[in-house]
Amino acid sequence: MRERGYSSRSEVIRDAIRDLLSEFELKRFEKGKVTATITVISEHKRHDVDERLMRLRHEHDEIVSSNMHIHLGKAYCLEVFITEGEVEKVLEFISKIRAMRGTQQVKYTMVPLIASSSL
Repeated sequence: MRERGYSSRSEVIRDAIRDLLSEFELKRFEKGKVTATITVISEHKRHDVDERLMRLRHEHDEIVSSNMHIHLGKAYCLEVFITEGEVEKVLEFISKIRAMRGTQQVKYTMVPLIASSSL
């Protein structure tokens, strides 16, 4: 709890429930195209995370449209990825980031892309 910067256990539980609900809602998008913004926070001193994120980004060039790297003070780095592609490929990319050692937080927002002919 303290390591992640939460002020209380109830805050940890609320955050975990939000993540669980987001995952549940995504199950509705079993197939189809989505766009996602993925935010990753890591410690600045962990340069290996930056290198691994860039390798992963290049492995997923077909879905990663853009990314940006920002320093948050002297302690943290923020990496933002913009993706577009089939939902299962985007979720696979997010899972690989989450499994990476050294990432502090991984959050994402996913939106289904609806074909204009179905509007």
